[in-house]
Amino acid sequence: MTQLHSIFYRFILDSLPSGVCAIDREGKIVYWNEGAERITGHLRQDVLGHRCDAEFLEHTDSDNNLLMGDAIPVSEAVREGCSKNARASLRGKDGHFVSIKLQTLPFRDERGSIRGAVEIFEQAATPAINNRRLNKLAAYGCLDVLTGVLTRQMMEGHLHENLGLNARHPVPFCIICVAVDDLVHIRERFGRPAVDAALRTAAQAIHGGLRPTDFVGRWSDLGLLAILTACDESEVTKVGERLRKLVHCSGINWWGDSVRITISIGATPAHDNDSVESIVARAQQALRESSSPPGNCMVVIHDA
Repeated sequence: MTQLHSIFYRFILDSLPSGVCAIDREGKIVYWNEGAERITGHLRQDVLGHRCDAEFLEHTDSDNNLLMGDAIPVSEAVREGCSKNARASLRGKDGHFVSIKLQTLPFRDERGSIRGAVEIFEQAATPAINNRRLNKLAAYGCLDVLTGVLTRQMMEGHLHENLGLNARHPVPFCIICVAVDDLVHIRERFGRPAVDAALRTAAQAIHGGLRPTDFVGRWSDLGLLAILTACDESEVTKVGERLRKLVHCSGINWWGDSVRITISIGATPAHDNDSVESIVARAQQALRESSSPPGNCMVVIHDA
């Protein structure tokens, strides 16, 4: 291929809105287009030559389970020699996971031998719509400045609304209280700014893992609260464990150190005659039980 052809094809690939990543047979990234830079925040000079399973490019599946080695979709294409469509999440440069839709295709030489694979991906959600909504909420003072999720006042309003709806219609909902584990150790080692970064990372990971009809906000200085609408007590454990795995796959980079984040979760379903105070008290009791060392687990209190 002439140099002119190479420049021409690269121009076309960089003009695409989708991300394009190519790896060789050893799993090393040999191409990373501008679309991939926009979606993930990782610049090509920081990615080329690294393996596709590098920690800063971690993948999770649609259930937020960590994918490693040959389980990464583009690596599967090399191993199995067939194309695949899937939904997954990819760690962005800011440490948060980006939900993507992807297609992988193996590429072969003239003899038909597999020489590598290509992954073409795009964001599953439309960021412009989400950003407009968040900008409006921020303009009205509804978002917590540190974490970027709803304020306590907004969460109290949503709790009153859901309890009122539950009293008139049998629409179940659950709440979860969340605490980031080992913040004392993080503060002692890195200072309060690292604690703030850990809290924001956890809040954004949870926000990204919830449905559009759910809500998450900052409830206290170091605590979060989420409302899971149309979710009964048989489903809340599955949702909570998925969020716990999602946060566990996140982390912060602090002055050269990679700091993993885990959370403890206390959950409870809404009951007849519940008040904001009573339902939150149950969830916080469950949180105290789940956050007992070593934490990183979930407790559900079912009884009112």
